[in-house]
Amino acid sequence: MGGLPWNGTTASNYLYTGQAYWTMTPYRVDSLGGVDVFSVDSTGALHSSFVDSMFGVRPVINLSADVKVTGSGTAGDPFVVL
Repeated sequence: MGGLPWNGTTASNYLYTGQAYWTMTPYRVDSLGGVDVFSVDSTGALHSSFVDSMFGVRPVINLSADVKVTGSGTAGDPFVVL
């Protein structure tokens, strides 16, 4: 997941915010049908766990280096991935 350390800490990764959050990336479905997802804790460490805490959600996508992006990301000038 974007170079984040598994159960380690980092403040230098672009996904680091200093706050815990869930990603939209599933990790596994357990035997009872519960879903574990990847999360990032407040130190920047990557984990997986059952979704049962009040974290924010940050969708993450990674783009190839040759993809072009235009726009400023505002409502009037949204990002456009080419």
